[in-house]
Amino acid sequence: MLIVKLPFPDAVLFPNRKNGKHWTATTVAKEAQKAAGFYMTMKALTSSGPQEWPEHIPLSLMYVTPDKRNRDADNMLAASKALLDGMADALGVNDRRFKPVLIDWVHGDKEGALIVAVGVSIVSGLALNVE
Repeated sequence: MLIVKLPFPDAVLFPNRKNGKHWTATTVAKEAQKAAGFYMTMKALTSSGPQEWPEHIPLSLMYVTPDKRNRDADNMLAASKALLDGMADALGVNDRRFKPVLIDWVHGDKEGALIVAVGVSIVSGLALNVE
């Protein structure tokens, strides 16, 4: 199992915000999020050591929202695509191997975060156990 703390997805990547805009309007944010996913996963791998991944890699996503607004799980997942792509690159796998994907969220601080447990399909209490 590997735990990676990522930034909360950029607001411009949420589907409800980007509908109707040209795809280039989100390119910079997608590239930054993909790089963040890659580097933060590499950092987590450095401290945990190399790992072998099964054919199907379960993910548990715990969103720590930066405010108390209610959000849809499917929109949060869609906004996280670039972060998860960067994570897959760092793990050396194709992101279609990520299944099942479990999603939960809690209201948190202004910064927000996406805490991903790779290789485990348990979400509850995850945010409380990560620095």
